[in-house]
Amino acid sequence: MFPRHCWRHPIYDRMGLQALRRWLIKNSVPAQQLHAVMEATGVYWERCAHFLHELGCTVSVVNPAQIKFFAQSSLRRGKTDRMDADIIARYGATMRPKAWTPPAVELEALKLLVHEREAIVKELVQAKNRRHSLKQRQEADVLVVQLTEARIAFLTGQIETLDRELRARVGTVPDLGRQVELLQSLPGFGFLVSLTVLVETNGLSTMETSRQLAAYAGVSPAPHQSGAMNKRGRISKIGNPRLRRIVYLAAVAATRTQSKEKAFYQRLRDQGKPGKVAVTALARKLLCVGFAVVHSGRPYDPTYAKPAKQAA
Repeated sequence: MFPRHCWRHPIYDRMGLQALRRWLIKNSVPAQQLHAVMEATGVYWERCAHFLHELGCTVSVVNPAQIKFFAQSSLRRGKTDRMDADIIARYGATMRPKAWTPPAVELEALKLLVHEREAIVKELVQAKNRRHSLKQRQEADVLVVQLTEARIAFLTGQIETLDRELRARVGTVPDLGRQVELLQSLPGFGFLVSLTVLVETNGLSTMETSRQLAAYAGVSPAPHQSGAMNKRGRISKIGNPRLRRIVYLAAVAATRTQSKEKAFYQRLRDQGKPGKVAVTALARKLLCVGFAVVHSGRPYDPTYAKPAKQAA
């Protein structure tokens, strides 16, 4: 890890990256021996991560919360750029975080399109809510109504354009198209849900187990027990919020189907579990099944039963 005060320009600026390269050369730091650790802060880390990876460095991108709690465990007092750089360097040297690999170009482009669609859908909901409030007024200005209707039509058209583009691009990537088809065989998983799961996880390539996937989505149970104290557990919510939201919506949709997933949800409800708890449990189950489906290459089979372990 290199201290941030060694260059004048912001690290996400091209001039800053070139200054970083000169600093490495000046200090005789071979790129192959450098392990650069950085926080995943917004999008500002991406250009630097790609730049260093292309130089041949080992790059690790970590959750800012990990750095924050590591700093607290070190009893750090105060906050400056130099102190931040020092604590990140200490974290890298102590924890040795795993190396980051750039995502596939096609998946990254699709991820941006999915995010853009999500943003436009939010704007559309706001516009429709505004239209609803205008209809409740005693007298609404005609021009305001016309502008609102035009905005709704425009945003709807943009969503339709994005939907067509997403399907077209997925069709050009055979492996991705097959993965989307496999996930769509699950109850509650439509095209958009399946694609979102894949683009948010780099095609599930960074996950070795379904438990890791559930943890990354933030739907893993987080028990709260110590000695005689045993409070009600919650989900961790430490993970990808987009992935957690989309798989939760898929679980809600699955509860409206005639499937064993709905029966699983109903059993939890009959046991007294709150609705959100039961849906979250179903979301985790669907995510784990989806992981198995993609890695096996076989569509979801509702009649599949895990073989019983044979006695030794």
